[in-house]
Amino acid sequence: MTFKNVQKKLAYLSIIGLLLFASCESSEEISSFDETLTEEALNVVLADDISTEIDEVVEDDSIESGYESKGTTTTSYHTSCIERTVEETTNGKIVTLDFGDGCEGRRGREFAGKIIIEYEKNDTSLSKTLTFENFSVEGNTVEGGKSIVKVKENANGNPEATFNIDITITLESGAVIVRKGTKVKEKIEGADTDTRGDDVYSISGNWESVNKNGVVKTATITTNLRREWACKYIVSGVIEISKDGRTATLDFGDGSCDNKATLTDAEGNTKEITLKLNKKKK
Repeated sequence: MTFKNVQKKLAYLSIIGLLLFASCESSEEISSFDETLTEEALNVVLADDISTEIDEVVEDDSIESGYESKGTTTTSYHTSCIERTVEETTNGKIVTLDFGDGCEGRRGREFAGKIIIEYEKNDTSLSKTLTFENFSVEGNTVEGGKSIVKVKENANGNPEATFNIDITITLESGAVIVRKGTKVKEKIEGADTDTRGDDVYSISGNWESVNKNGVVKTATITTNLRREWACKYIVSGVIEISKDGRTATLDFGDGSCDNKATLTDAEGNTKEITLKLNKKKK
């Protein structure tokens, strides 16, 4: 073999090596991007899950307080471990729900600390202002507050609540999510009964989330989410997630009650992800 042939072979091998290296590096970048995107999407859903669990407890209390009852409720929706105190005010009342060091709610989630609900009612609407005291859901700390304004009938003739949210969630993992935004929740089924099991909601809205590193991402519901009280997961709808000029979508499916969603990145790549329930680590 001549020296020139050896040089050619070495050159070819070098080129192949560089191509393989570039390919591996590119694959690692894609893999890393996918993992980061998946984690961020799951955190969006987890934060929504935590926020929704709080809303469900408050909705239960509204019925118990007589603000939203159809007159057929005979027993409390609160579990026996919740200590409930009431202070009457001029236009409503202030209710404190004390979950102590740990209290399991009706849907099997563990709460601790206190939710303070200030109710104000007039002829057309009911407003609720929520604050928290040493409060957590399944070990995830919640700080800040929410204001909720509910009307008996919207343009569709259905009850509708508008939520202004400003909460900070510290997950058990140490991740911090600051969430600010607005959601509109329309009850499209079950409004004519006090039975929570038949309630179905159509949800729209948008919000910003900021992590502990100051990175901002926005979430916008582009196809209304459908939540059914009887299902632990969002059953349909689409959320668009944007960060650093890149946009991904999270599609919750066709209405089936399952823990699957489809994540699509900015390049159009799709991945089925498994939604995590907000459950405390044992």
